[in-house]
Parts: sequence; structure tokens; C-alpha cells
Amino acid sequence: APGAQRVPAPGACPSPSPAAPAAPGADSRPSGARSAGLAGARPEKSGSGGGGGKKSLDRFSPEYRQRRERNNSAVRKSRDKAKKRNQEMQQKLVELSSENEKLHKKIEQLTRDLSSLRQFFKQLPSSSFLQAGTASSGIDCR
Repeated sequence: APGAQRVPAPGACPSPSPAAPAAPGADSRPSGARSAGLAGARPEKSGSGGGGGKKSLDRFSPEYRQRRERNNSAVRKSRDKAKKRNQEMQQKLVELSSENEKLHKKIEQLTRDLSSLRQFFKQLPSSSFLQAGTASSGIDCR
């Protein structure tokens, strides 16, 4: 891109290219301060509508600050959303655990009832049970 500063590849010497003249509005800080400022800045890809190459931003430019603020806001929003989702899952876990416990207690109660009924029917004389069942309702109780 015209007027964009070149960022040296990792391990390359950060000396300025003699063929590249200073761009208008270029940083007026001494070269040591300028390279130190760019060392922490990562080259950023341009947006989806643009020129396609990587673009480096000066860490002190208003555009860089605006991008950082937008990114920080997006990160905060994402973390809040994840925290809310986690809290909702914790609440759902408590509710389902409670329901699971109630169902287990109901299973225990029904199992006890079934055992009692089996015991009750074992104590009845088998002939009276069959006669009463077939005579009164016509239902086969096998």
C-alpha cells in the first residue's frame, strides 16, 4: 500500500530501505523510538472490503486506539456472554440434579410398594385368588 511502513521479517535487520522515501505524515520520532513502538504492534490484515495485504498500525495512532477499544469491548462482551451461559448451565445442573434425586426416591418408593404387593399376593391362598379373579372380572391374572 502506498505510504505504508514496512515491517521487517522476524530476525531481519530493521534498517530503513534506501529506496523507500519517508511518507508524508510519517512518524517524526527518532528511529530508535519508532522501531521500539512497532516491535509490539502486530501487522493486521485489512478488512474484508480492501486491498488484501497486511497493514501495520502505529500503536499511538487514533485508528489503532479505536481498533483496540473495539476489540476490548468485543472481548468483554464475549466473556460476559460466556459467564452468563456458564451460570445458566450451573442453574440447570442444580435443577436437573434435584429432579434426578426426586425420581430416584420415587423409584425406591415404587420398588418398596411392588415388594409389599408381591408379599401380599404370596400370602393369599392361590385357589381363592384365581376363583375371585376369574369369577368377578373375567381377567386372566397370570
